[in-house]
Amino acid sequence: MFCRAFCAAITGVTAQIIKVEADVTEGLPVFHMVGYLASEVREATERVRSAVKNTGYKFPAKRITVNLSPADIRKEGTAFDLSVAMALMGSFGYIKSSILGKVLFIGELSLDGNINGVQGVLAMVGEAKKAGFLYCIIPKDNVSEAEFVEEIGIIGVNNLSEAADIVLSGELDKYTIMPKVRETAKKNKVEEKDFSDICGQKLLKRAVQIAVSGRHNMLIIGPPGVGKTMIAERIPGIMPEMTKEESIETAIIASICGEYDKSDDYIYKRPVRMPHYSISPAGLVGGGNIPGPGEITRAHRGVLFLDELTEFNRNTLELLRAPMENKKIIHTRMNRSIEYPCDFMLVAAMNPCPCGYYPDIAKCRCTHEKIRRYLGKISHAFLDRIDIVIEAEAVAYNNIDAFSDDRYEETSEVIRKKVVAAERIQKVRYESHNIKNNSALNAQQVKQFCMLDGESKKFLKNVYDEWELSARSYYKIIKLARTIADFEGSEDILLSHIQEAVFYRSAERKLWQKKGDVIWN
Repeated sequence: MFCRAFCAAITGVTAQIIKVEADVTEGLPVFHMVGYLASEVREATERVRSAVKNTGYKFPAKRITVNLSPADIRKEGTAFDLSVAMALMGSFGYIKSSILGKVLFIGELSLDGNINGVQGVLAMVGEAKKAGFLYCIIPKDNVSEAEFVEEIGIIGVNNLSEAADIVLSGELDKYTIMPKVRETAKKNKVEEKDFSDICGQKLLKRAVQIAVSGRHNMLIIGPPGVGKTMIAERIPGIMPEMTKEESIETAIIASICGEYDKSDDYIYKRPVRMPHYSISPAGLVGGGNIPGPGEITRAHRGVLFLDELTEFNRNTLELLRAPMENKKIIHTRMNRSIEYPCDFMLVAAMNPCPCGYYPDIAKCRCTHEKIRRYLGKISHAFLDRIDIVIEAEAVAYNNIDAFSDDRYEETSEVIRKKVVAAERIQKVRYESHNIKNNSALNAQQVKQFCMLDGESKKFLKNVYDEWELSARSYYKIIKLARTIADFEGSEDILLSHIQEAVFYRSAERKLWQKKGDVIWN
């Protein structure tokens, strides 16, 4: 007897519906699975056999063939177990096969028939809704993330017996869970790490606010202990709230990576990834023999913070150049290509020299050659993709005095209101251009939205010639000036905005020049 059930396979950060076809005939007893399967999928034969028997059903000694179609897509993971079991039980005549066409089955089976949670459920349920399925029967452990998808019946089950009883009853509506309707995101949680904890650093704080307002990449350079890491950790608290669409995107990636948190607040928080500098290339940008998402994809719609930038392997850092521009990365393996989104804001921090105190010659003990080699770990091509290179200065005692009555620092909530106001201006301006922030402007859009007066053009030309800027750096300065103007509430880009944008690249000129050599003043 033939029967068909449905499941889904994860490809990149999306899912594809898989038909599970079971054929049971008379003949030599064998249980064979086909369809370009990974080893863990082939092992489902033993899990399904034991689960069906331990649930109380007989497993006939017949010739059994299960095909997972389409056969040109590699099937990986254990999410197919439940659908294989249901297709077989339909073939055995234990359940009504006519109902199986309305339901997507997801779950891993234990030998005793219990159903375990799997990764990627959110993407699978979302694809089931698009494909027209009415119900999804999934593990109880995955219900909280599946509730994110509206207008489809979600049924959580603990074991195979429960799933079979629900299908046998034919009254699936009675077991569905009401989805949680999620509007725009909740406010970011900033109570634990607030900008008011940062003492002094007025210039650095302003640079951070401007970077966040336009989603510009930035590099913070300074001696140890001045607050570089503290500021980077607090950036998510001043970023605008995520939209519902952004929340779904980040939740799907977290679900696929097995990092979905069941707490409600999790889906409203922008992701912050802080990989250690020992990370491998595949760990940072994804890929590997079996392609998977890396840290840049996990940081989608959030912040990727690279502390101690010069300690990262240079070849690993160079892999970031294309994703920083394209906001996506494509991994090609043999006959397939998988695209992963990676629209992140890069924040990096580093010392100016091995000891950390250059150019303070009173403290710095590094030789010129050591500093040259140290800074040379960061290529000019990588720096060219960073909009803001800012120095963090040592903090004076009167700024750090914890017992001072007159010390006042702006809170994250106050700063976020300024950032939101600047982003709102960009949202209205680019409403019909499929971009959200100034950093995403292309050359044609720069000409349209970033008009400069004669004085600003003359100043920028002099800087371009004197500093030997690249065309990319030239456009980044203009886009950064556009963000500064928006932050100040100015409709036009003024000379002061161009000058400030140029200033935010002065640290790069001070420490680097082309080919990684240090400029000694």
